[in-house]
Amino acid sequence: MNEADLQIKKYFNGKKKGFYVDVGAYHPVHRNNTKLLYEMGWEGINIDISNFSIKLFNHLRPNDTNLNIAVSKTNGYIEMFYQKKISQLLTIKKEVANNVFQGKIKSKKVQSKTLNDVLRESQYNKRKIDLLDIDVEGADLELLQSLNFLKYSPELICVEYIGEDKENSEIFKLLTNKNYKHIWSGVFSHIFKRMQA
Repeated sequence: MNEADLQIKKYFNGKKKGFYVDVGAYHPVHRNNTKLLYEMGWEGINIDISNFSIKLFNHLRPNDTNLNIAVSKTNGYIEMFYQKKISQLLTIKKEVANNVFQGKIKSKKVQSKTLNDVLRESQYNKRKIDLLDIDVEGADLELLQSLNFLKYSPELICVEYIGEDKENSEIFKLLTNKNYKHIWSGVFSHIFKRMQA
């Protein structure tokens, strides 16, 4: 359980059925922002570029859709950068790997899909997203830019980005332009609520 997880649960105030999309899910229990919702009866899609992470999700959340792919603005195969197989620090951004990783950086090709295509190909194709949770180590803005907000219209978005000047970040500007209001920030996580038109 973590602070963002608690804030998200508090926002949905006991809503028993809901749909989440967790991109960069990492672990079904540890530092996971959908764990409490899952325990309340929610379901969703968990995505991570770590095969080990998705094996854990398949074991602990077999009723969810768990995908071992990258999510980016293109379909196909792209390069993933990492240091060890079990790590929160996996990225498709070379500059993030160069800035954050210490020591030797490894890379390999992984399948990538746009979030729109992931949703379109899923059983949730026609469903609005209640919670979109994003932690993709530097690719968060691209992911948001490529999402069809009119169709999937996430009610709440929790996104991780680093930087002191939150309101001048490109993510903050994009979500504000999409009619979202910033309602909470932790150390790295920021929560935005969709405002009624």
